[in-house]
Amino acid sequence: MDRETLIADLSGRRNRLRVTGVDRVEFLHGQSTNDIQRLQPGQSCYAAFLNAKGKMRGEGQVICLGDAFLLEVSTGLAPSLEKFIITEDVTIEDVSASMGEWLVVGEEVGEVPPKSEVFRHPLGWGVITSSPMTATIGEEILEVLRIEVAVPKWGVDMDENSIPNEAGLEARAISYDKGCYIGQETIARIKTYGHVNRRLVQIGLAGESVPAHGDKLLVEGREVGQVTSAVRSSRLGKPLALGYVRREFATVGAKLNWNKETAEVLRVCGE
Repeated sequence: MDRETLIADLSGRRNRLRVTGVDRVEFLHGQSTNDIQRLQPGQSCYAAFLNAKGKMRGEGQVICLGDAFLLEVSTGLAPSLEKFIITEDVTIEDVSASMGEWLVVGEEVGEVPPKSEVFRHPLGWGVITSSPMTATIGEEILEVLRIEVAVPKWGVDMDENSIPNEAGLEARAISYDKGCYIGQETIARIKTYGHVNRRLVQIGLAGESVPAHGDKLLVEGREVGQVTSAVRSSRLGKPLALGYVRREFATVGAKLNWNKETAEVLRVCGE
């Protein structure tokens, strides 16, 4: 795949929601961690959607279209948004069946179909369009690429038990200058006290074996964390994993053990 454009089909892994109604801005602003009110047509931002305790209901991109918002989000978020619509003039339509989603890996997005919505992604560019694009890589290669750049995946590295700060989403997803939103009290408290009890990190392993989701990470025989996802990186020539560790071990160079093999923290996600 030397000079081939790397394109992955995300259509079945993510949802596309169209949000309309005169109260859509205020509604989404109060639901999400980022500053939705500042968005102008054509702009977008990444955000998390929390419950009252600051844990995640989902995450994704919020794209401003002028007369609507297009949400590129984790599966299952729509029902949790709809239950908060009481008297607001807001309509949420799932357009996943009519609009697909692709990821173009790299700094340049290249040619995309007409009337596509394009947004920045940690691996390159997300493209939402009703015209199909041709995928050139599958799930296995995409998984290697995302773990190599330490990008957490919903349902694997973060879920309904995760706080966005733990998963390294603070810089991408959280605005500390916006008004009130669901879960804000927890996020503000974390900022005040300066830490969470665990952090998602990228880990390099010395052996040939690849860990499984849920495998324990140890220090002197004591459990200090767990693996969430892992691959063998051909570029680095060794197994690579993402996993949560206690905050005192969430430092680059920290030495861990997995299955009697040496592991080392290479990166703290989000830093």
